[in-house]
Amino acid sequence: MKRKLIAVMIVMMCCGSLAGCGKTATSDTNLSAETTKQEEAKQEETKPAEVAQEVITQGEENAAETAQAEGAVIVASADADEKSGTEEAQHRLLTTDEYQDIADRLRMTDPVNPAEAELLSQMADLVTFSKVINEEGVVFSRMENDKRAVIRRHILDAVAWDESAFAQAIRMERGEGRYDADVIFPVEDAEALFRDIYGETRFTPAQYERVEDGYVCLSFGDGEPWHIVEHMQFFQDDDYYLLTGPAFYEDNGGCISLLGCADILFARNPDSRYGVTLIYGRYRDARIAVSSVETSSALPASGSKSYTGMNLIDDDYATVWAEGVPGTGVGETITLHLDSAQPVYGILICNGYTANYDLYSKNGMLTDVEVDFGNGRHAEGHNLEGYGFENASSQDLADMNRSRIELEAPVVTDTITITITGAKKGTKYEDTCVSEIWVYGPGK
Repeated sequence: MKRKLIAVMIVMMCCGSLAGCGKTATSDTNLSAETTKQEEAKQEETKPAEVAQEVITQGEENAAETAQAEGAVIVASADADEKSGTEEAQHRLLTTDEYQDIADRLRMTDPVNPAEAELLSQMADLVTFSKVINEEGVVFSRMENDKRAVIRRHILDAVAWDESAFAQAIRMERGEGRYDADVIFPVEDAEALFRDIYGETRFTPAQYERVEDGYVCLSFGDGEPWHIVEHMQFFQDDDYYLLTGPAFYEDNGGCISLLGCADILFARNPDSRYGVTLIYGRYRDARIAVSSVETSSALPASGSKSYTGMNLIDDDYATVWAEGVPGTGVGETITLHLDSAQPVYGILICNGYTANYDLYSKNGMLTDVEVDFGNGRHAEGHNLEGYGFENASSQDLADMNRSRIELEAPVVTDTITITITGAKKGTKYEDTCVSEIWVYGPGK
């Protein structure tokens, strides 16, 4: 626009100059009259120049205003991009350590019960089910693409089939019910979801992601293991939400293990349809130290092997506590003394003699227990027997024979007593054996 106005001015000025040059080719006898005419011509000549200059000035002002407006649009667009998931977004410029510091700070505040609790927990399930969190901490938008692809699959599966709050949000937005399971999502819908939920900036299909004719197609992973978070607590400030709670690995075969205490951090994001974006997750140590173990009985040592209660807290699946009374040990007790009184959610029992399959099958194991967590709080565990197979490693046997026994709400305690209320003998011995017991709480 500005260049056009300058060109108009130049043309108009040139036209005026040419007119003036033409009038100077006159005789001397008419010099006075010509001079007058030249002065008049000059006056006329200046008018278009003044007009042009006025136009230019106005044009420059308009151009400046336009540039300013365009700049504002660009800035606003950049701001929107930042909030909705670009790498330049402020909440993604932080380091993993800084996110950890934010999570630690929030955990020191009082827990809250936000109105968004259901939505936050459902969104947290996406990253825990995807098994992408670790002890080092993960910024979801910065992960390798194959790991982001796992989250993306869980997002599409959930929105296609779940009745969760976050799944309903996009259906309501589209004015539709379920998506077509054969075609599922237009790419632009999928990209918007990934950006809103975990800050995806550039959707690049991974090896097993199918994009055809502008649609992202579903892929299924039936029977996969999953991570779940229990006893969720929420913390918040003006910029973030934190969801935290003990996390477990489980699969369809019954294997279970304690992963730690999950911290899942959300940034408030008004440009996301959910009002938040998942940004960071980690596992902290959720195990509580046990200082000593008392048992009502123990099998006498045999050679170099001992069967004392301290074998329950040595992190060695090849050593066990074995009760030392006739029969299967119903009524015998194990008492765990913690380092100090502290919040406890529950215990994880690794049942049986898990050193190898031969010892596992020959010896007895727990079937039922009652747990006194102290302060009048009790819980029961039933059907605790696991399973094993020939050539299974000690680790495999431990994974297949863990059971979780917990309270609905944590209790502050320093002593936990486990009473055997049911047991079954092995193929050769009646001795009931237990390999390990872990106590877990809100984490360190």
